[in-house]
Amino acid sequence: MRAARLHGPADVRIDEVDDPPDPGPDQAVVAPLWSGLCGTDVKEFTGHGGSAAAAPHPLTGACIPLILGHEFSARVVAVGSKVHHVAAGDEVVVMPLQYCGGCAACLAGRHPHCQLKAWTGLSSPWGGFGDLALVESYQLTPLDGISTLAGAVVEPAAVAMNAVVRAGVGPGDSVFVAGAGAIGALTVMAARAVGATSIYVLDPNSKRAEHAAALGAEVVPEDEPARIARFLRDRTGGWGVDVAMDCAGKPQAVAACVQAVRTGGTIGIPAVHPGSNPVDLRRVTREDLTVVGSIGYHREVWERTVGMVRAGLLPVDRIVTARIERDQIVEKGFAVLAQPSHEIKVLARVNR
Repeated sequence: MRAARLHGPADVRIDEVDDPPDPGPDQAVVAPLWSGLCGTDVKEFTGHGGSAAAAPHPLTGACIPLILGHEFSARVVAVGSKVHHVAAGDEVVVMPLQYCGGCAACLAGRHPHCQLKAWTGLSSPWGGFGDLALVESYQLTPLDGISTLAGAVVEPAAVAMNAVVRAGVGPGDSVFVAGAGAIGALTVMAARAVGATSIYVLDPNSKRAEHAAALGAEVVPEDEPARIARFLRDRTGGWGVDVAMDCAGKPQAVAACVQAVRTGGTIGIPAVHPGSNPVDLRRVTREDLTVVGSIGYHREVWERTVGMVRAGLLPVDRIVTARIERDQIVEKGFAVLAQPSHEIKVLARVNR
């Protein structure tokens, strides 16, 4: 079969690789349909990543060269003898999180905290940019009315929803979102879906900011953190926003979030930062702020996200700005996203 594999920085190739083996009792083989390019994938391409397994992964044994693609919809090809919730021919969305099932975190249902966790498409032998993929049955959720295109956006939508839930966004809240890439745009959508009434977004890329505005946010003029905070206080009666979400992963975004929230407010951080980051801890302490990190999603949030997409409350396909063929993934995908770009979510068609 053919697959897009990461060999190293700036080195993604369409390779011929072996087909996956027949599924075990609790496994399935799927044929990816649409697969999204994530910011994590792009960081691996530019050499600023660290998520792709460079040495054999302790859970899966996989390492570079790796098949990429952890945001994808698929059609089931074959299932193991103990799999009953899906069958060959079904269209599904694949939850890429894999976990050991036996550690303290897994036994408590906190699968994102599993110390051995892996991700299909980053630290597994298989990924969404391959003709076929072998996955665990618990990773499969039937689409049941969700389009295959929207299905490929469920995974980042679950990341955004988990961040919104962990930050405690609720009805009537005001929310500031720093960064209007895919996670930022989906955070705007998720905040609106759970009842936030005033949402503000900041992004230096005017096209991305305009796209977020079309999803229900007011654009904050780009400026330094103190002036951003004044702008938001003017919009909130001098108070500041209830929740600020860092979806940019840059020091200035964190600084803006810390200054933007009201006394007693919350800063949510789903963005991945490359290293240490200066935070105004005096304001965190003196203004009684809460800082909440967020990684991936818990199963409950995954299912909630799928249900909201199915019900039309999260029209996630609205963030898709480009559709390409897998064979174009380097020149029209990675090379474009590695540079400043107005694209928000690029999807590649793998199988028709």
